[in-house]
Amino acid sequence: MMTDYKGQNLWAVGGGKGGTGKSIIATNIAVQLARRGKRSIIIDADLGGGNLHTYMGIRPPAVSLADFIMNKDCRLEQVMVDTPFENLKLISDANEVLGLANTSFMQKERFIRHIRELPFDYVIIDLGAGTAYTMLDFFLISNSGFLVSIPEPAAIENAYRFIKSAVHRKLIRRFNRQPIRSLIEQSMYPRNGIKTVYELVERVYEMEPITAEKMVQEIMNFNPKLIMNQVRTENDIILGDSIKDVVRKFLGVNLSYTGYVSYDERLKMASTKRLPLFTEFPNCGAAICIRNLVNKFLEEKERPVSYERGENIDHEKGYTT
Repeated sequence: MMTDYKGQNLWAVGGGKGGTGKSIIATNIAVQLARRGKRSIIIDADLGGGNLHTYMGIRPPAVSLADFIMNKDCRLEQVMVDTPFENLKLISDANEVLGLANTSFMQKERFIRHIRELPFDYVIIDLGAGTAYTMLDFFLISNSGFLVSIPEPAAIENAYRFIKSAVHRKLIRRFNRQPIRSLIEQSMYPRNGIKTVYELVERVYEMEPITAEKMVQEIMNFNPKLIMNQVRTENDIILGDSIKDVVRKFLGVNLSYTGYVSYDERLKMASTKRLPLFTEFPNCGAAICIRNLVNKFLEEKERPVSYERGENIDHEKGYTT
């Protein structure tokens, strides 16, 4: 059995709501990484509903995740296919397989193990919408979890719910014993009396101070990144800061507002043509935003940056500074 590939950067791109442009952004991030000489692979983990091959102008591949999931002797490398871009491979979802989204625990753990063994510099996982345990677990195993939202009330609400669900999933997997598990489950539903993560930690501290300290550390180590998509106005841009503040206030999570992608009709035009944005409109506004976001991500790999309250927005670069 191959061991974990030590140089791998595992990035998951998720969203609490469908229609936020998550898959398009994931595709174009992967293309940009490949163009920078990074050996990359993008995995369509929107089980039962993925279509990344379409965004790359590829016909449905002859092999897909279905072959891996249905055959326990199959390795993940055996179902990856070439893309039109040098340094970039694709593992496609299998929409035609009924029930693929309902993978068993053992199948999911095997999938995760094989993902970690992939010999690539960057592994991009495009997740399905919603807060199913499978999607949350894929998000939580990543080195960097990117949450894509748009400036609409339903999308913002679902983005918050996704982060909240991820926090509780993380805590339950780490502290899966009674009576701590019961307290965590109570905190998932504020009407049960525990309204914030801070109150949860206080309740745990009354029972097991050492466990409460470990719980705080788990929460502090969870640092997802927010990308606001389809922004049109200054108010849309600064909405990301508001989401970050609310998440910190009620969940204790240091959500990094890493930047935004401007609304651009050419994104839709490229998607209609079944091509990545950088193939058709490499210098449009949205392409510049995504290119600069990737630049920032790569810079952070070399020099981690901690953002605090009061950060500024660089409108030309499309990300916070």
